[in-house]
Amino acid sequence: MVSPQLVYAQLKKIRVWRRPVGTEQRMLCGSRAMLTEKLHGCGLRGTIQTAFVERINLILRQSVARLARRTWSIHVAPSELEISLLWFQGYYHFCRPHESLRQEYRYVNPRGEEVVRCRSRTPMMAAGLTRHRWTVREFLLHQLPAGC
Repeated sequence: MVSPQLVYAQLKKIRVWRRPVGTEQRMLCGSRAMLTEKLHGCGLRGTIQTAFVERINLILRQSVARLARRTWSIHVAPSELEISLLWFQGYYHFCRPHESLRQEYRYVNPRGEEVVRCRSRTPMMAAGLTRHRWTVREFLLHQLPAGC
């Protein structure tokens, strides 16, 4: 059973001889008006785009050697690829600061001048699940709760 709040759209790129000539947009769940409303609610344009998916694919390919297009690294078993992806996911969320999540703050220096600085944040800091950027050592040595 699918939730009535689910909005799912597809953008298909049409290519001729490897050159993009157009796009085809299809609504698979929900209506176009619901999609536009939800996108505007997130502060985005109301059109379907692949930029976010393409960006995540690029980050994964650059960060996990087993996913690179041409690489010396090979995976022997799917479980090894899964371990690499899980490690990167934790590193990405807890250790790696994201420029788009920076938070500006102001302070007065000893000369009495107001200075604007930026504090780098990770996605887990932005979500309020941690107060500091974890080191890789801290991430690797963190004790998981029972049942994980």
